[in-house]
Amino acid sequence: MVTTREFINLAAWHLFTDDALRERYLAAEEADRIAVLHELLRLEPVVSNLKRRTTAEVVLPGADGQQITLPAGETVDVEVTATNLDVEAMGELPLSICPGRELNEATAPGMSFGDGAHRCPGNNIAMLETDVFLTRLFALPGVRMVSEPRVSFNDAIGGYVLRGLVVAT
Repeated sequence: MVTTREFINLAAWHLFTDDALRERYLAAEEADRIAVLHELLRLEPVVSNLKRRTTAEVVLPGADGQQITLPAGETVDVEVTATNLDVEAMGELPLSICPGRELNEATAPGMSFGDGAHRCPGNNIAMLETDVFLTRLFALPGVRMVSEPRVSFNDAIGGYVLRGLVVAT
């Protein structure tokens, strides 16, 4: 899947450029490595917006204590990046990589895979695929990043595209 490919590139880029995070990732058991990956995806979701329709009337808090009512069937544009950085949902230091941050079931691990009936059905596979690839990549003797990727935007998925990340041993 294109989103998994982009995320693998992003996670590798982070790990190549953050020695402490890479050491933590490589020393960790699988569950802790997956927590690191979830944090990277929370901070830099591959898909930045999700369009959904309400299935029932939704009442939301608005400015000055006023309530906003969305009728059933209303299109809602969920800004994933902003949602994943919300202090009330993510706790303190939402801009920091904090694998294992305490989240309630409703917010863990953010909206990067969507939620509810339209939650990405391959989310667990994507994380495991990323983990398998990265643990094998970083196990190669002398592996290093030769060039950082170019970053562009893909309007079709509303997310980033990374090209040109070159590694060598």
